Amino acid sequence: MRKPGRPIGSKTKRMSKIEVERFVNESVNQILDNHMSWTEYTNWCRKHGVSEHRANHLWKSAWTLIQEKFELDRHKQVAKHLQKYWMIHDIAQKRGDLNTARQALNDIAKLMGLNEPDKVDMTEKIIFNFGDDTESQSER
Repeated sequence: MRKPGRPIGSKTKRMSKIEVERFVNESVNQILDNHMSWTEYTNWCRKHGVSEHRANHLWKSAWTLIQEKFELDRHKQVAKHLQKYWMIHDIAQKRGDLNTARQALNDIAKLMGLNEPDKVDMTEKIIFNFGDDTESQSER
């Protein structure tokens, strides 16, 4: 028979902040290496003694970390590509291959976002003349 009142909490050992950070980092590796879905991840967490509710919070933390990591990596990748394109451009100019140098410059401009389409200025007034309408209006 139960005692009246609020039930006692979980008897499982709680993770410290450092253990949580390690688990989230390990989770990131598991999610990316094994292409885990949320269900697979929660099952993996249960094997490691983590509840489904806590696994959901860890899943969100892991994906936040993944997004931050790839945003930083994206800037590094752009910088590496720019450096390689400039090297290709310089080598092509030294060889006198202007076509390759021009293509490298076009790729550099695309990578830096310089090839965005120009905005069209639509301040002009457009008048449509369908023939019959203007003739009938002028006769009246």
